[in-house]
Amino acid sequence: MLLAGPPNRCPHPAPLAIARGGVVALVRGTDPISQEVECGLRTLAEGAGIDLLDVVPAPEFGRTPPARRVKLVVAATPAASFAAQRCAAAWNAPVILPGRINPDESLRLLLRPEPALTVEFGDGRTCTVVQAAYFTGSVHCATTSGAFTCEACELAISPIPGGMLTCVVSEDASPVRPLREPLKLHLPAPVLATVDGITDVFPAGTHRIDLARALYRIVLHTTAPKSGDLR
Repeated sequence: MLLAGPPNRCPHPAPLAIARGGVVALVRGTDPISQEVECGLRTLAEGAGIDLLDVVPAPEFGRTPPARRVKLVVAATPAASFAAQRCAAAWNAPVILPGRINPDESLRLLLRPEPALTVEFGDGRTCTVVQAAYFTGSVHCATTSGAFTCEACELAISPIPGGMLTCVVSEDASPVRPLREPLKLHLPAPVLATVDGITDVFPAGTHRIDLARALYRIVLHTTAPKSGDLR
């Protein structure tokens, strides 16, 4: 429904129209439902002159591939939602996640901006935190200005509008505070990290966490509008 129709047809009144030659990226797994979504979306894309970028398997955190001309990112299943949002943030494209659509109602969509964080690894790689990152182990964290610095044994970070919310657990206290500037993390050794619900080993080194560009989700107009929504 978001694909621009042929010139002799009236395009659907959606907040996004993808012209011929544009790219739609599908982030999916190898399960049967994902394969069905890929088949259906490819048929639609070919009929509209749209290129389909099939991203399979859904990339893990820190492994988002480069891509160009992506105008829309689609998550095939809920399991691929976080990976799709990270791809959308990296490629500066809106993302549509699985949801329920009532075919008896007119389809009215909104582009909803949501905060996200960018992680720049010490080796130059970048990735996006959509929901939260939780580190367990020795972490030295400090803002770039030096206004906040702490030695932590646990650290939780979540994106909020205009910055990030941090919770630091140390021998002295467990302060919770919003930060409006980049945060540097120095890990003398690898630590366990849970990023958007997936636990893995975070490498040693000096890493930087900053506010990412707004991540735009496509949502149904039936949800309550929020400040910043684009119709």
